[in-house]
Amino acid sequence: MSDERCPTGIKMGLHMCCHERTKNLVVASVCMSMCMMAAYPAASVQNVALAESTDIDLNVGYYSEIVKYVGCILVGFVFHPFYKLVGIKVTAATTGLLLTGGFWVMIWIVNEAFIYFGYFLSGLGAGALWILWPMAVMDNSEESQAQRNMGYWWMAEALGPTVGALINYLYFQNVTTISSENRIMLYSICCAVTVIAVFIATITVTDIKKSSKRHRPLKEDEIRYLEIDEKGHQKEYDADVQVLVGKSDEKDGVTTPTQTDQPTAAEWFRKMFRTKEFWILLLPLIYWGFIWGYFMKMLPTATASITDRRDVIPLTALVSGAAMLVGATSWNFVSRWLNNTACIILASIMQFIAITLSILIFPKNAAAEITEVGAAETYITPDNMYLVVIAGLIGLADSGVSIIYYTVAGRVYGSGTSLGFSVNNNGFCVFYIVSMFAPSLFDLHSYCYCMFGAVLLMCLSLTVGLRRFMH
Repeated sequence: MSDERCPTGIKMGLHMCCHERTKNLVVASVCMSMCMMAAYPAASVQNVALAESTDIDLNVGYYSEIVKYVGCILVGFVFHPFYKLVGIKVTAATTGLLLTGGFWVMIWIVNEAFIYFGYFLSGLGAGALWILWPMAVMDNSEESQAQRNMGYWWMAEALGPTVGALINYLYFQNVTTISSENRIMLYSICCAVTVIAVFIATITVTDIKKSSKRHRPLKEDEIRYLEIDEKGHQKEYDADVQVLVGKSDEKDGVTTPTQTDQPTAAEWFRKMFRTKEFWILLLPLIYWGFIWGYFMKMLPTATASITDRRDVIPLTALVSGAAMLVGATSWNFVSRWLNNTACIILASIMQFIAITLSILIFPKNAAAEITEVGAAETYITPDNMYLVVIAGLIGLADSGVSIIYYTVAGRVYGSGTSLGFSVNNNGFCVFYIVSMFAPSLFDLHSYCYCMFGAVLLMCLSLTVGLRRFMH
């Protein structure tokens, strides 16, 4: 941009804008990493902890997960107006404080109702977490850098569970029963880590779209300039809000900037409802509902039926987290050698292998039951190494699917990222809740057959239905 078009003051403003965007990307990554460091390992041992350190029925773990995701769904309806009213700092603070609800009730277990209440609060926070930070990544990324930045964010997201699961694994060495002391120590640490993450995010994050989201008058350094030549071609200069310049008024030759208004929620939804890709985006959420139901509840509970070593449960969380970290680091590089479509197909094949191995080694009886080790019938003799392979394959594959999907979703949603990711969050929660009913309806093997169908649907949705957004 020449000096004539960009006075010194504006150039400084653009530099500050870039600085703010970079800082926000770092904050989004750090906060998500720390929150997942607490949430992922804690969720993986909840069922077994309830069964072995209390007299509360194990099924409460499944039902509390349903209550939690009811809270996630409710957040999807109120996130956009709440964020628009109070801004990103208050939203970040509220999100984190609500997240700790599930930890407090697992420390001070009183009764089943107390657990359900705490997990409902935690669900409100978790729903906002998965809307707020992906939205922040897309809002602070240029189009050409969106997938790269989403990859960095997923690296941070994967680092959290990896570190948390490693600590869990070391803590539960040689443990065959999770005691009350084990449970209280684990959830106290998880609560402390989340509170620290909230504090960091609240004092450091800034709202890059404040002028369009909070109705504050535009400042000069928040303007995006479009140069329009005589043929009507546009050249965009980096900033935040579009203003048209370079096309003079025919009467007096004076250029008058005109702000491009952000769509209202009603306008955005009317546009999305007429867009087929918006509906196709909902189909892969079935895949996530069942994959994460498997990771968070089915896999840990079934693991307790094939080994009496409780450190194997956090071991699978550690392996899956490390695999996600490796995947988040490498999938963008792989997509340069191949393309996003080939990456999705490769990830789906990995998922199919992991699901097949799960069918072979896990008990044929209901997944909600912890049976006596060695008593359950399986197709092949279970081994801890099989668990490592399953967790590694699913973690590696899911990181690639997640990076590509969230980038594609951001492109489809356009300027309505807070609305779009709210819809995305609600869709995931609905299918996750459905997956939590599965242990009461059919056995683990039938659950795995559902996962086969969900993976295939995800693959076709992205590679065929959303192909033009997969660049």
